[in-house]
Amino acid sequence: MEIISIVVTFIGVVSFAVVFTILYKTFITSSIKDIKSGNRDIELIDEAIYNKQENVKKRKKMIDIFKNIFFYLVLILVVPLFIFSLISRIKGNTTMIGNSALMVVASGSMSKKNEANDYLVTNNLNNQFKTYDIIILKKVEDPKQLKVYDVIAYKNEQNINIIHRIVRIENDTFILRGDANNASDKKPVTFDQVIGIYTSKKINGLGAFIIFLQSAPGIITIISIIYVLIMIEYLSKKLEKVYEERLASLSLIINELKDEKDVETLKSDYTEIIYYKGYAYHFTSSGFKEKLEIDNENYLKDSQDKIIKVVKDENNSETKNEYDVNREEIEHEC
Repeated sequence: MEIISIVVTFIGVVSFAVVFTILYKTFITSSIKDIKSGNRDIELIDEAIYNKQENVKKRKKMIDIFKNIFFYLVLILVVPLFIFSLISRIKGNTTMIGNSALMVVASGSMSKKNEANDYLVTNNLNNQFKTYDIIILKKVEDPKQLKVYDVIAYKNEQNINIIHRIVRIENDTFILRGDANNASDKKPVTFDQVIGIYTSKKINGLGAFIIFLQSAPGIITIISIIYVLIMIEYLSKKLEKVYEERLASLSLIINELKDEKDVETLKSDYTEIIYYKGYAYHFTSSGFKEKLEIDNENYLKDSQDKIIKVVKDENNSETKNEYDVNREEIEHEC
């Protein structure tokens, strides 16, 4: 049954990763092609105008901060848990840290008080724990350190970890019983089987993640997620590089953009219009003013494959410069 579960998980997760890779790579490739061909120039310029507004800058900065905080929080939580789960699996679900050990509880035999175990009430023994809790154990150096009603972890003959309470000590062996059970364990436990004593410290519920992460389906899932994240980062950087290169080629327009101001209050000694791909970007000495569709027949056709910059000074004297998209000046008229 476990093999079937592993196979199904592998097929499902890997199929998802492959399909996602194909779709995302197709999207990135298409976006890169559009940007390089200039099909998204107007979109890039409009985005640059929008992003240069002061309030947008602040909002984007805050979003970036929250995204980074979220990313590193996930990293801080998931990576240590994954490493811990692998170490725990290799070491039989017991991870030693100095003289202490962390152990995931895999059963509910200590989750409640069975009515048959009246000594729990008589001695006010309330240090129970539930399935999927992580408990902290302390290493025991001498059998004399153990006494009746201590909770200890030990390995049985099948090399399985058991965490039960000592109910009797007989001839240097320990008789144990789970608080939720009505009978003691079948065989006495010798000291060499003891892993450690429960310190009454625990982390509620976190063990469920550990058990999943150390399972074959969990390992497959985490590796696939890591692969997808690396792939997204790699392809996104390729797109970002092309994006930045295209913006650089359009820098004649981009460098003119300033924060939008109240149009009614603009005063200027000169005006400037940049024509490109059917749009006219109007500027004054105060910065960017507006974007309009080109209605000037002299510039409508030429602006499809050139950047045309027209400046009028206070004497209404006009200066025109033409550039290709690589910012190489190709014509100048006064």
